[in-house]
Amino acid sequence: MANSKKSEPDSDRPNWHMIESLMPSRSRKQARMALRALEACLWWGRLQSAKFFRPLKPVLYASLTTFLLFHAAAYAADNPTALLQQRCGTCHSDTAHMSGLSVSTREALLKGGARGTALVPGKSAESLLYKAIAHQGDLAMPPGTALDPAQVETLKNWIDEGAPWSSTHTPAQSTWWAFRKPIRPAVPTGAANPIDAFIDAKLATAHLHPAPQADRLTLIRRAAYDLTGLPPTKAQIDAFLADQSPQAWEHVIDQFLASPRYGEKWARHWLDLARYGDTAGFEQDPYLLLAWRYRDYVIKSFNDDKPYDRFTKEQIAADELYPNDPEARTGTGFYRVGTNRDMLFKVEDANLVEKRIDMVDTTGAVFLGLTVGCARCHDHKFDPIPQKDYYRLQAIFQPAVSDKVFLDYNPARNYDIAENNRTFKLWQIGEEIAAINRKYQPPLDPKDPNSKPRKQSEIDAMMSQADRERLEAISKRLLQTFSNYAPPPMSAGIIDAGRDAPKTFIAIRGNPESYGEEVQPGFPSCTGGGDVPEAPLHATSTLRRKALAEWIATPDNPLFARVMVNRIWQFHFGEGLEKTPSDFGIRGGLPTHPELLDWLATEFAAKNWSIKSMHKLIMMSAAYQRSANPSPEAAKNDPANDLLSHFNRRRLEAEEIRDASLQVTGELNLKMGGVPIVPPLSKEEMFGMIGNPASAWMVTPDTTEHKRRSIYLISRRTFQQPMSQAFDGPDGVLTCPRRNESTTAPQSLALLNSAFTMDRAKALASKTTTPESAWEQIYGRAPNAEEKAAAAAFLQKATMTDLIRALMNTNEFLYVD
Repeated sequence: MANSKKSEPDSDRPNWHMIESLMPSRSRKQARMALRALEACLWWGRLQSAKFFRPLKPVLYASLTTFLLFHAAAYAADNPTALLQQRCGTCHSDTAHMSGLSVSTREALLKGGARGTALVPGKSAESLLYKAIAHQGDLAMPPGTALDPAQVETLKNWIDEGAPWSSTHTPAQSTWWAFRKPIRPAVPTGAANPIDAFIDAKLATAHLHPAPQADRLTLIRRAAYDLTGLPPTKAQIDAFLADQSPQAWEHVIDQFLASPRYGEKWARHWLDLARYGDTAGFEQDPYLLLAWRYRDYVIKSFNDDKPYDRFTKEQIAADELYPNDPEARTGTGFYRVGTNRDMLFKVEDANLVEKRIDMVDTTGAVFLGLTVGCARCHDHKFDPIPQKDYYRLQAIFQPAVSDKVFLDYNPARNYDIAENNRTFKLWQIGEEIAAINRKYQPPLDPKDPNSKPRKQSEIDAMMSQADRERLEAISKRLLQTFSNYAPPPMSAGIIDAGRDAPKTFIAIRGNPESYGEEVQPGFPSCTGGGDVPEAPLHATSTLRRKALAEWIATPDNPLFARVMVNRIWQFHFGEGLEKTPSDFGIRGGLPTHPELLDWLATEFAAKNWSIKSMHKLIMMSAAYQRSANPSPEAAKNDPANDLLSHFNRRRLEAEEIRDASLQVTGELNLKMGGVPIVPPLSKEEMFGMIGNPASAWMVTPDTTEHKRRSIYLISRRTFQQPMSQAFDGPDGVLTCPRRNESTTAPQSLALLNSAFTMDRAKALASKTTTPESAWEQIYGRAPNAEEKAAAAAFLQKATMTDLIRALMNTNEFLYVD
């Protein structure tokens, strides 16, 4: 909650930490003094005349911000060492010495990096530093915005003068905002919910007015889809509309958060990040038979509101942190549900390399919001991530191998023994069947091109009665063998092969066969770095992933909380406060509301990493409850809605469209968990499928299973479900932080003409006799007079099925306002 005792100037106060990061260290003390002096004047002015003070305050703050930034730029322009720290220190500091180069001291410049000495005092023309900033030759630095001619001249003259270096200079550390631990900012006054306080302050500065609150039907529909991925039922709508208590909206949020459907909806977001699939990809795309255990683990974790730090630790290193907890160890399936070549031959070395790459890249993107994969072949071109850091991370995963997690030890052990016996029995039965068939196969003549073995149908036609009876007996034995057959009580995870790990070397230019320097396991230097301690002598694993998990999942990590609260915000508002949810580096730019992002990050930790608490905090804000209709001023001055004056309208995702269609027709099967469901598809829908559909698309025999929620449908990597393919579903190859929202002709065709839509329309038409009931089922409301008249006229020429199909193709059904 906002602190009512905080002074009013905080509502327009600039992001001081962001400004400070751009300033040379020796100027920060004077700048702080200037800031305090201005705030004292503003406080005095507020006491004298609040009416005069209010419009003046943002102007004065803006003036101070401009002055401070100008001072920083002016100081750097005149001071070459400050200029080096400001423009080069992010990537070439003592902690992030990309290409082996640091600009923190004169000695470091003289020593140079991978390309040799960077500085030849008195000779700028021979100094690699000058050549790089002047863009002379192949090397052009810094990446992105080049130094202006005056800055280049400043450094040139400094080098020609012998490159003097003040001994009092303090080298700057990595200054990018995301690499600094979030500091809880003061909450502006004026709003009950801190989220609104931060947002309203920015809207006031921009002279924009927030949109009014959305109507109740819109709100409950918005909440239902955001939290459960399904439309609200008619009973839920009626109850909310009838509840006039001040807690009505809060009750709705609590109801949806408590629903088992919540875990299914938010697990889908996480599975996108985890690049989940039920098959391994590549040419044969074999099944990952136990991947669904991880899917169910994620659903349960969200439903249980498992603290996010624990959720993260379980996925990275449950085998080392919680070795006696099988459910937690199922979380390490995070590293087993991606692509692999485990069932391809003669590619073992490539498979191992690709697995290690996937582990590092996905861990960095999902939990840290960093594109660490860009440092695999060379130092990162934009962020202070040297190539050495990439391979230090890879060394953490070097000893990891695949593991079978026994969910219940005795049943799992007995399953293995029973499977062993069953396999031996099947070999015997197979030989018995082959012996019977051989009696009816004539010997083949290799010299006769027409000599071919008989087909099984031909053998069956000529088989003796005695042999038929023998086969019948074999069939009964087979049925007995498989009468209780079921998935094993196991899940797929990872574990270290032992205490000792293979050595890790930098791969020169990313080539795993070109060995560079040997590296030890460690953490990215841009966020503080650090080495992984060696495991005790009695340890059964290296404990490297344990160290990584504990380093990541802590409030002291500058990225951990920020990245996750930004994802939660993104899935509520359509865009994160930081618009590149898996890239908090320099190319990702600045967040739209940096103070709000830091406040949410610290609040997330304070609430013991409860994701459900963050949902409720966000959804109780006025910002979340606003109408999706922008004012003319907002449409003109903030077309991207960065300031959040209104809600962002969004189209339903592929799974939501399918599940909502089944829900409104009363067909949705809410059974949870289990082996992936394979629904029937038409011949046209299976076009392009790799392999024989008899093995690649084995339809689930139980037809009631075909109407379960989309998260339980099989996810093949070489073939997408028709709805997912049409509506921008993820491919499961790489982590997917945000789905596209395209508009294409196949989408309209799929919704209007597909067998799925036709079947749903027929199903609802069989239960619906009036347009009024169709409106209530599909929209959750009654039709108005104009809609009633239009429906009556339409039904004079078409059927109820056609009307329902049309209603399910409207924006009111397909979009969330």
